[in-house]
Amino acid sequence: MTEQEALVALNMMQGVGSMTVLRVMERFGSAASFFDLTARELATLQGVGSERAARIVAERGGIPYQQEIERAEGCRVKLVTLVDDDYPDILRKIIDPPPVLYVAGEPRVLKQTGCAVIGTRHATLYGKETARRFGYQLAAAGYSVISGFARGIDTEAHAGAVQAGGVTVAVLGSALDKMYPQENKQFAREIVEKGGAIITEYPFGRVADRQTFPQRNRIVSGMSRGVLVIESPLKSGTLITVAQALEQGRTVMAVPGRIDSTASMGSNRLIREGARLVTSVDDVLEELQELFADVRMRPHGGGDTLQVEEQVLPHVLASKQRVEHPAPESLLASDERKVMASISDEGSYADTIVRESGLEPGKVNSILVSLQIKRVIKVYPGGLFKRFK
Repeated sequence: MTEQEALVALNMMQGVGSMTVLRVMERFGSAASFFDLTARELATLQGVGSERAARIVAERGGIPYQQEIERAEGCRVKLVTLVDDDYPDILRKIIDPPPVLYVAGEPRVLKQTGCAVIGTRHATLYGKETARRFGYQLAAAGYSVISGFARGIDTEAHAGAVQAGGVTVAVLGSALDKMYPQENKQFAREIVEKGGAIITEYPFGRVADRQTFPQRNRIVSGMSRGVLVIESPLKSGTLITVAQALEQGRTVMAVPGRIDSTASMGSNRLIREGARLVTSVDDVLEELQELFADVRMRPHGGGDTLQVEEQVLPHVLASKQRVEHPAPESLLASDERKVMASISDEGSYADTIVRESGLEPGKVNSILVSLQIKRVIKVYPGGLFKRFK
C-alpha cells in the first residue's frame, strides 16, 4: 500500500479523524504504517483508547479504497493527499488538515493565494450585490476567491470571481456526488470549466449534515490568507468560520451592514469587536498587503499551463502598516471580564471556562471569539485559550 492509498483509506474510515491520521504519521513515520499497527499500539494514541482501537483493527481490512480511487479516475476527480505536491501548503499547516481533498477541476489552483468571502445563506439584495462585487474585484486583483458554495453570500462571491475571469474554489460540505445545494450543480460545472475547482474532503456517498458544514468551514478559512464577512446574523455558521480563522491565525475583515437588519448584526458586531472594517476592495488589499510581494500562480491560456506573475499595487504597498494593540481589560464588558477571570495563567479549555464563569456555553463561545478579535486572548493547538502577555 502506497502512502497515498493509505491516506485515501484512512479518510474513508468511520471514527478515524484527521487528528488521528496526523498522530499516526508523526509517531510511526507514515500513514501506511497504520495498517500494520496492533490494537495495543493504536490505543496509545491520544483520543483512541482500547475499545476504539479494537474496532478500527477489525474494520480497517475491509476499506474499499481501490474502488474509491478507480471511481475518482472515472469521474475525472483528482485525489490530492497530504503528501502530494498539489496539496496547498497553507492548509497543510492548520491543526487538523484533511488527509485527502477530492478535486473537480485543476488542483494547482489550490495553491494560489486566496481570500475567503463568507456570509449568510439568507442574504439581502445589498449583501448579494456586495458579495458579487468583492468576488469580482478580488479575483481581478489576482486572488483566488474561496467560499463554501452555500446559497446567498457564498454563491454570489463565487459568481463574481467567475465573471471576472478569475479563479474561485468552492468547498463542499458533502461528497462531490451528493452536492449541496442541488441547484448549484450547473454552476459547479461552470466554475470548473472556467479554471476554478470544486473540492471536498468527503468520500463519495457522504451527504451533508450538521457535522459536515463546520468541518467544511475549517478548510475555507485554512486555505485563505484572510476572511471577509459580508452579512452574518448573530447566530450563524459564518461565526464558526471566523472562530476557526482566528485559531488558524488568519486576519478577519467585515463589511458593515444596516443597523436595523438582522442579517448584518453578526458582521457589525465583529467590526465593533475589532475586525477590520471594509468598505472597498482596497481595504482588503491593504489588510493583506504583505502578500503582494509573493509570487502567485494564476491559470493562463487553456488551464493546464500556469503563468508566474507578480502584482504590485504601489498605493497599497505605500500605505502605513497598522499596528494592533490588545484592548485594555478595563474596556471589556462584564461577561468578557468573567471569561478572562476564568482563564488560568497556564491557559484553560472552553469547558473549564464555561464551568468557572457560570455562563452558558453558547455565550462563552461567542465571547471567546470576541476576545480573540480584540487580541486579549489567543487559542493554541488543541483548543487551549491563554491571555496575551
